Amino acid sequence: MHTSTAVIIAIIGLCGAVGGLANAFLSDNGFILPTQEKTGETCLWRPGYLGNVFVSTLSALISWGLYGPFANQLLIPDTGQAAVNLSIAHLMGALLTGVAGARWLTNEVDKNLMKAAVSVAAASPADKAKAAATATATPIETLRIIKDKTQPANLPDQP
Repeated sequence: MHTSTAVIIAIIGLCGAVGGLANAFLSDNGFILPTQEKTGETCLWRPGYLGNVFVSTLSALISWGLYGPFANQLLIPDTGQAAVNLSIAHLMGALLTGVAGARWLTNEVDKNLMKAAVSVAAASPADKAKAAATATATPIETLRIIKDKTQPANLPDQP
């Protein structure tokens, strides 16, 4: 059975996208849509699960292109058509790369959120309740807790 290159590329891309969805599920951010978080004069972009899916799909395709069976394939062959195959290892590599690519994106966004939270906290008076609440908060929750100047943070219920 001869599978076309386009079908294999679509399968690799789909595996990468699944990796991005898995990252959204595993991260603290969940399945949010792309949004912007305003903090002072700065506006932070949060790509949401769609950004995860995009980056992980691209990561999987790049990985497959670099290390898959087509890595040394000529784009314009001299003669004939090359046979293409897809192994379980290629599929799993695409999935793993998709998760890793999306995780990288999530970590970059979370790092920017934490930088913004630290900046706001450094300019604010000390608040032990807010400090305690941020200890277990996600990066976006931390930023929102620190930005709330109207009242001390409510401590989350501890299990």
